[in-house]
Amino acid sequence: MSIAKPLSRITIEEAQIKADRKKCRKYDQCGLGEKAVYMGSTVHPRNYYIPYESITNVFKRVGASNPDGKGFLAPVLFIVVRYDDGKEQECSFRYLQDADKMLDDLEKNHPEIPLLSPEGMRRKKEREATEARIQANALTQTALHSKKILEDARWEVHKRPALYEKLAAMAKLKRHADLMKPSVRYIAVGLLAVGIAAALAGILMMRSASRNIGAVVALIGIMLVFLAVNSKGLPSKLTNRKLRDREYEEALDAMTNSMKHLPDFPIPCCYAHPYTFDRMIRILQEERAETPEEALEVLKADLKSMDSSVALSGDDFKQVVTIKPLFTVRDYR
Repeated sequence: MSIAKPLSRITIEEAQIKADRKKCRKYDQCGLGEKAVYMGSTVHPRNYYIPYESITNVFKRVGASNPDGKGFLAPVLFIVVRYDDGKEQECSFRYLQDADKMLDDLEKNHPEIPLLSPEGMRRKKEREATEARIQANALTQTALHSKKILEDARWEVHKRPALYEKLAAMAKLKRHADLMKPSVRYIAVGLLAVGIAAALAGILMMRSASRNIGAVVALIGIMLVFLAVNSKGLPSKLTNRKLRDREYEEALDAMTNSMKHLPDFPIPCCYAHPYTFDRMIRILQEERAETPEEALEVLKADLKSMDSSVALSGDDFKQVVTIKPLFTVRDYR
């Protein structure tokens, strides 16, 4: 095993680094030892080291393998280590869970190292300052009463994770099936049929004198089959609209029955999710509404306006992508 090379101005004795690297906890091409973070490449994993005392930030970055950001493997996840006077070393990860595990390990054993970029830390401070101003708003008695109602309802839903998680998941799958146009299914089935026929014809031609032409026809057929399968338009459990409708209604019925003992539940059960209440409570705190009914209407308007052109991050992104299907499958009724 070769000796890991230092990237920072601070270095560690070779014998110590060799022993530390050998015992380090491995995460894809990186590693966390007792003395340093190890980084490298697919060919030379953990070939460089940066002592913890040199590190100022460690964070995730998403890049693109192609200049236009399109094509297979276009999004590439990196772990970036910032050290010394703003130098950066990045290492690509194949799996998001490996990067998350590495950051969790780093947070547990070295909580003094920020897991955000300097820009991310600046935005976090701005969000915290904004949140503090919002929380400091003096609400009216009506708004305070509404907030208490929503907090109580949120707690009731929060106690039923299996129900609200299934409802959100079924709404998302139903939305996917609803958006699948019949023409896409017909095209996918047609491509599959043509691909299979071409592949078989090519194989038969390869057994005759037209071997080269047969190979080309067979490859074209196989390509069409893969194209049809990857289009996600073929009839399947995922695109079966009747099945998705039934599963969604079953999940909604389960949530509705669970809330029957609460006749004054403040929102329709089809929207029941802790994130829904979180955003409604925030709307009250922002003084954009005073009653649960008004807060729900404001939330609907917010979600309608949040399309692909709106940049979201952090908790906002997580909340919106989770609850928006609950509203879209009901047409915001």
